[in-house]
Amino acid sequence: MAIWGLILGFYALVAGVCSGGVGGEVLEFSVGPERVACVGAAPMQCLVVDGELFYEEIEGFEFEAGYRYRVEVERYERWPGREPPQDAGRYGYRLVRVLERVPVP
Repeated sequence: MAIWGLILGFYALVAGVCSGGVGGEVLEFSVGPERVACVGAAPMQCLVVDGELFYEEIEGFEFEAGYRYRVEVERYERWPGREPPQDAGRYGYRLVRVLERVPVP
């Protein structure tokens, strides 16, 4: 019986690591209506989140220019227990839900 507890515990650990961590922090972001040219590891188009350039993508979020969004996202550690590569961010962001989508003239 104890072996099944170990197997289930190991499975839960592996599933949590593969999904990008367990129990990430839920945040609310305001996303501007246009992407802006920015430079990360290379030139790219960044979202504007809470008035600042946002160099990451939000998994599951389908941005459409011309709309201002309020979204809930889960922030999770991409590299739990170790340092991220130099050109990668520590956190990943996953859409929980879109709270508001308002057209901007």
